[in-house]
Amino acid sequence: MNLNPENLTRPESAAEQRLKKRYRAAIKKRGICAFCTCRQITFGIAHCRGQLDRQMGMCTTDRKLPAFRLDDTTIEEFRDAA
Repeated sequence: MNLNPENLTRPESAAEQRLKKRYRAAIKKRGICAFCTCRQITFGIAHCRGQLDRQMGMCTTDRKLPAFRLDDTTIEEFRDAA
């Protein structure tokens, strides 16, 4: 029996909620640029590739390219949210 709109079972829903919580915490700590396919890291700071002045998710507000694109490989570290 499914109890939520995503059609997940209770254990799946709980795991999904843990994943989302860990992901949100990581975004607060590292910035959204750390999870973008267009990222480049200079001196430990993630920023838009070739544009050191675009950091901390500026691409989501300034409407310039490159825009944020989620890097699916970065999500894998949160998959085992047990």
